[in-house]
Amino acid sequence: METDFNDPDHEYWCFLDETGTPDYDPDSKPYFAFGSAVFEGEHGAEYMKVLRARASRQGVQSGFHASHDSNDTKQCFFECIGNMDVRFYATFMAKQRAYPYLQARGKLWLYKWTLYSHTGDLIRELWDGKNRIVVHLVVAKINLSSRERAVRDAVRDVCAQFDRGQVHVVPHIWDSNSSAGLQVADYGLWAIQRHILSNGLKSGHYNRFIQPKMAAEVWYPWGREQIDEES
Repeated sequence: METDFNDPDHEYWCFLDETGTPDYDPDSKPYFAFGSAVFEGEHGAEYMKVLRARASRQGVQSGFHASHDSNDTKQCFFECIGNMDVRFYATFMAKQRAYPYLQARGKLWLYKWTLYSHTGDLIRELWDGKNRIVVHLVVAKINLSSRERAVRDAVRDVCAQFDRGQVHVVPHIWDSNSSAGLQVADYGLWAIQRHILSNGLKSGHYNRFIQPKMAAEVWYPWGREQIDEES
């Protein structure tokens, strides 16, 4: 008999963002990472907080993006996140620690394996082993035609591998400009990466707004890199 997920015990909305490049170039950032912002159940009030913050910022035309928002806008949106009921998770893959035979598998494999690793750890955090849960995995659309279909297939395949028994995993690929959840994930992962790459020297936003909402320590499946300073 199939499990009925029309009325699950718990429903989670997991918005995922990526950072770094899925390659093994020694001159690139040392990690490729996925981070997620997770809301449980109904979270319309959180969306309204984002809409109000966006409406209060002049020049915020296409949503919030931490890497190029002004300092004033960053502060506004981090304060918005600070008032949300959201949990953050992150997986950082130390690229130069990958074995040569893994590096030979290429960029898409690293993308997919990082997504697989992050999703697996995420589900282990969310599922208590008894209740029926639905996990909506929302990944940002990649606007690169040569990669878009491959990424879509990778997301679907990863979700299918965890979609069994009491756990129902639903893949979604949405435009980050129109998704408040993806914008929250972007900000959370930006702060986590900045904290990690600076060895804690540039951790103001992380310490104040993100770290209190980290539901688990950052996952490092391949261990950590020795970093002298942020590159």
